[in-house]
Amino acid sequence: MEVGLMGDERPDPVPVPPGTSLGEKLSTSVGIIAAMVLAVLVNLLVARHYKRWDWTQGGLYTLSDATVSTLRALEEPIRVYVLLSEADPLTLSVRHLLDAYRAETTRLEVAVTDPDRRPAEFLAVQQRYGVVAGKTEDGRIVTDAAIIVARGDRPHFLTASDLVEVEDEDDLRARPRLEQALTGAIRSVLRSERPRVCFASGHGEKSIEVGGAGGLAALKDRLNKNNYEVVELGGGHGGHDHDHGDGHDHGAAPEAPPEADLGRCRVLVLAEPSQPVPPGDVARYRAFIEKGGSALLAIGPVPDESDQRYVDLGLAGLLAVAGVELRSDFVFELDPKLRSTQGFGETFSPVVRPHPITEGLVKAADQGLGPVLTVASSLAPAASGPVAPAPLLVTSDKAFGMVDFFGWARDPSEPKPRDGDHPGPLTVAYAAELPKPAGSSAAHGPRVVVVSSPSALYGANWQSPELRGTAVFVESALSWLAASPPMLDIPDKPAVTAGLRLSEDALAGVFRYVVVYMPLAAALLGLAVHLSRRGSERRPGGPDDRRGPGSPAGRGAPGGTEREGAP
Repeated sequence: MEVGLMGDERPDPVPVPPGTSLGEKLSTSVGIIAAMVLAVLVNLLVARHYKRWDWTQGGLYTLSDATVSTLRALEEPIRVYVLLSEADPLTLSVRHLLDAYRAETTRLEVAVTDPDRRPAEFLAVQQRYGVVAGKTEDGRIVTDAAIIVARGDRPHFLTASDLVEVEDEDDLRARPRLEQALTGAIRSVLRSERPRVCFASGHGEKSIEVGGAGGLAALKDRLNKNNYEVVELGGGHGGHDHDHGDGHDHGAAPEAPPEADLGRCRVLVLAEPSQPVPPGDVARYRAFIEKGGSALLAIGPVPDESDQRYVDLGLAGLLAVAGVELRSDFVFELDPKLRSTQGFGETFSPVVRPHPITEGLVKAADQGLGPVLTVASSLAPAASGPVAPAPLLVTSDKAFGMVDFFGWARDPSEPKPRDGDHPGPLTVAYAAELPKPAGSSAAHGPRVVVVSSPSALYGANWQSPELRGTAVFVESALSWLAASPPMLDIPDKPAVTAGLRLSEDALAGVFRYVVVYMPLAAALLGLAVHLSRRGSERRPGGPDDRRGPGSPAGRGAPGGTEREGAP
C-alpha cells in the first residue's frame, strides 16, 4: 500500500516574480512624461480659452454688452486701485468682478491695497492722487475713495455709495452697482472731451431742471453721468446759455450773438416746443445743422387754446433739412399686440427698424425690450428733401393717423379710420445724415433725428423699468448724433440681503464651531479611520496575513491534516 502525502510535507514554494524589466521601466517613464505633457497642454488650452460661470443670484458677475465693448476697445492701460480692507464686505465682490473684467482685456491693471495691512503702498497711492484718509477709534484706516480708476494721471474716484445702493437700512437690503460704477469710471477717464448737448428754450419747452415723470431732469442727469456737458440755450432775443452740467459758468458774454453760443454745441435738442418758434430761431437752428451740427427734434401734436386745431410750430423749414414733414394728425394703434391695454391706442410700442441707432433694440427684441410712445403724430418724407430719411420707428398696418381728432374728442369712442385719415403703417421716428459741408474734416455729415412724440424724452423712461426701451432709444440716438460711444446701459442687479445681524454670543458660538469643534471632529474621525484600518490589517486573512498552508503556523489547520491515498 502506498502512503499518500503526509500533512508535514510542504508543497513547492510559490515562484517569486522576476524583477521589473527595462522595457517596463521605460514604458512607465514614458507614461509619466506623457501625462505631464498632457497636463501642460490642458493648462495652456484653458489659459487661452478662459471661461467663467456666474452662479450668483441675478448674475452679479455677468458683464453687460456695454462693459464688454468698452473693455475690448481699450487701447491703453487703465489702472484700478482697490482701497478696501480685507474685512470690507465689498472686497470679495469687487475682486470677482475685476477678474471678469480682466478676462475681456489685458489692458486693465488691478492693484488691491489694504490700507491696514499695506500702509506703505496705500501712502504712495494717497500722495499720488490726494486721497483723504483718517483712522477710526479701533485703528482702522478709512478713505474717501473705495476705488480709483486712473488713466495716467487722470483719476476717477468711486466711493462706497457709488458701488452699492442701500434700499432698506432696517433689513440691510442693498442693490449692487459695481459694474455701473466701474465701467462708468473707465469711460470717464478715457474721454478727453465733453460733448456739449444744448437744449433749446424760449418756445414753451420744459426746462432741463424740471424733474418728475414728465420732466427733462432725468435725461439731463443721464447725460451728465455719461460725461456730456448739458446747457440750456435761450431763444428769441438773447440766446445766452447757462451751464447746468458741471457747476461752472460756460456761458458767453452778454454781448455775444446767439450764433456764437449755438456754435459751441455738438447736438441741439428741441424738446416739445408748445409755442411757435420764431423764424429767426428756425434760421439759426437750420444754419447750425447745415454747418455741421446735429439735432434731435422731439415734436408732436400741440392743441391750441381753443382745442379746435393744432398749433403751427413753424418748424417746416427746419424739418425739411432732414427731408421730413410733420403731419397734422393723431396716431392710434389698433393692433392689440402693440397698443396699451389702457386708453384708445394712443400709447403703443412701435416696431423698430434696423439702423445704427436701433441696433441694440433689434438684438434685444426677443427679450421684450422696446420703446413705448404716448401721443404722437405721423411723419412722412418731404416732397423734395436733400436726403432720403431712414425710418426708425413705425406702427403696424392696423394703425392710422386721425385727422379730425378734435371732432372725435368731443364724443370719444373706440377710434376707427375714416376717409381722409392716414392709413398705417405710419412712421413716428426718422434719422437722416446730410452730406459733409464743403471743407469739413469731420468723419460724417450733419445728423438729424426726428421723433413725433415728445414723451420719448420724459423722465418716466429712466424711472420705470417697463419704459427702459424708450430710454435706450433716446440715448442711442444722442450717441449717434454726437458720434460718441453708446451710453452706458447696464440693467440694475436685483437687491440682496447685504448682511446678517449677529449678537456677541452668536459670534462667539460661530467662532467656537469654526475654530474648535469642526477641526476636532475632523481629527477624531481621522483617528477612528486609522485605528479601524490597523485592526483589519492584523486579523487573520487580512492584508498583512502572509501565512501559507505550508507555513509552520499553518500546521494542524484543516488544510494541513494528513491524508492517505486510496489503495
